Amino acid sequence: MKKCLSTILTFIFVIAVLAAMIFIMQYITSRPENNSSDLSESASEAISDNSSEDTNSIGNNSNTSSQSVPEDTVVSFLACPDNIIHPSVYNDAIARAAAKNGTTPDYSNPATAEYDFYQIYQFVADEISTADLSYINVETMIGGDENPIAGFPTFNTPKAAGDTLYNLGFDVYNLAHNHMLDSYSDKFLINCHKFFSDKGVDVIGYYEDEAATDNIVIVEKEGIKIAFLAYTYGTNGLALQSGASTYIPYFNENLIKKQVALAKEQANLVIVSAHWGNEDTYTPNSYQQSYAQLLVDLGVDVILGMHPHVIQPMKWVENNEGHKTLLIYSMGNFVSGMQDGFNLLGGMLGFDIIKDAETAKIYIDNVIFKPIVTHYTKPGKGYNSHDTGYRNFTIYHLENYTDELAALHDVNRWDLSHRYTLVGGKFSKQNLINTVKEIIPAEFLSEYYQ
Repeated sequence: MKKCLSTILTFIFVIAVLAAMIFIMQYITSRPENNSSDLSESASEAISDNSSEDTNSIGNNSNTSSQSVPEDTVVSFLACPDNIIHPSVYNDAIARAAAKNGTTPDYSNPATAEYDFYQIYQFVADEISTADLSYINVETMIGGDENPIAGFPTFNTPKAAGDTLYNLGFDVYNLAHNHMLDSYSDKFLINCHKFFSDKGVDVIGYYEDEAATDNIVIVEKEGIKIAFLAYTYGTNGLALQSGASTYIPYFNENLIKKQVALAKEQANLVIVSAHWGNEDTYTPNSYQQSYAQLLVDLGVDVILGMHPHVIQPMKWVENNEGHKTLLIYSMGNFVSGMQDGFNLLGGMLGFDIIKDAETAKIYIDNVIFKPIVTHYTKPGKGYNSHDTGYRNFTIYHLENYTDELAALHDVNRWDLSHRYTLVGGKFSKQNLINTVKEIIPAEFLSEYYQ
């Protein structure tokens, strides 16, 4: 009996222990902690959702920020001065083409000759092509190869020289200067205008008649409209032939007032090419100063001075209404066969035309005058009395010019027998720098000249 009772009690104990263990296991598995994976997953989803919201929020803020601070519109502008193709320059182009072909230069018929003018501009070509808008003063007419090719005093420049300017990427070509009537008529002028306009570029300074002076040349870049005007002091005493309708834009107060008013009505900015001044002097004359003041008073934005064949001062000038004009009296020469040191020093003028994205105000900034040197040597005699024999014409940035090149320049021989014309004396890199620093304010020069 006792044994049976003991067995029954043992059985009941085991059952109780098993029940207790089952209860404990159920309790443990039902605790919230053990749902951590579910919680983690839920939390992860919540975090993911929040992160997504934050990411979208950041993206929206970024887009909002970029939209609230739009970028200014910037148009880069480059102006290059007097491009003068003397016989030595075009004969040099004949010699270079012959050297490339492995032949002997034939100077006897420049109208049919093969030319290579590009090498003259090789070190400034990139700046011309990359500028949004570039200007060149075509000092010598492209009168047509069917007419005699000639140099000073009445020029007719080979078409190949004009093709080179076009291929370099110039956009605006000025024809208003003292050599407009070198054909003793408007023949070369008309031919030159047609030559460039047929290429689809903008030509200034030519008017088929007086009524055409109401037609202002306006170039639009990036939504900014820029008007170009051009005037000359004279045409070397030459006059239009009888019966010609062509209008020559001599400096004239009434003409200037009319055209500036028309330009300002149609454009955001007005740039004036001014062919004026005394040759071979660093000092602007009263004629230049008087017309510069008129243009400033009328509120033009830029005055590009040409003709003296040497550099002259530049500055900002403000009129009574607070409008500022960038004025350079003379940029010197781009290329020429001239024989004095200061004639071989010129400058390329660059600046940005900026349209403020918030105010829509249009203004000029980042103005820089880039001094250049026309280099040449004299390896032999000229072909004829019109050819000085100068060859290897190359335009260098003054910064990249060297004392070794300066020593090889044939102008040294000319300087010694005539006169020194640079600030500091003889033709040398340092005296070229001295001249730039004497004439051009430091604010318009790179750090190299400070």
